Amino acid sequence: MDAEFIFSLIHFLGLLLLIASFGIIASPQLAACIRFYAVHAFLLALITGLVGYLNHIPHLVALALLTLLLKTVVIPQVFFWIIRRLGIRKEVESYINIPFSLILAVLLVFLSFYVTEKMRLTSIASREFVPLAVATLLFGMLVMTSRKKALTQVLGLLLMENGLFLMAVTLTFGMPLLVELGIFFDVLVGAVIMGILVFKIRGAFEGIDVDQMTVLKG
Repeated sequence: MDAEFIFSLIHFLGLLLLIASFGIIASPQLAACIRFYAVHAFLLALITGLVGYLNHIPHLVALALLTLLLKTVVIPQVFFWIIRRLGIRKEVESYINIPFSLILAVLLVFLSFYVTEKMRLTSIASREFVPLAVATLLFGMLVMTSRKKALTQVLGLLLMENGLFLMAVTLTFGMPLLVELGIFFDVLVGAVIMGILVFKIRGAFEGIDVDQMTVLKG
């Protein structure tokens, strides 16, 4: 494929990645949030694979396949299994409403471009994707701090990890393969452990609303 076409395609996928991030924030249903996360991970895998192909870096292609398998298939299925077991049917509960969350998200995008504007980035791809990676990281923080349900907060943490992964890919073309494999294993184990903790919270408080944990204060 032509290098210019691949770069244009990567740029387009980056735009879709940002839209998927907004989808997680704007979705009123937990199942929809999980699907948007799967789409986000799928786009991240495509970007990683294309960057690896364009720059002739085989281990990035391998990481793209791992991302596709783990973050697009395995982790979303774990989340769907959890919500089926817990019988969650309610809408996503938040400390702030969705319109205000979207306004904050737009401001975070502008903030991301502002704080990275003076960074001395050598490539065009880095200048475009580092602000996007920072925005994804901030979106994850927004989801973690504004949502009440523990499961949605875990999604925010995973979204932050996607932002860090995108930054590593665009700035340094990824870390060594063994390091990345260790990170992927940690993410998988972390998702499973968090799922177990959600079950424990449900058993102790008859729900997964973290507001109920305030009774633990002395």
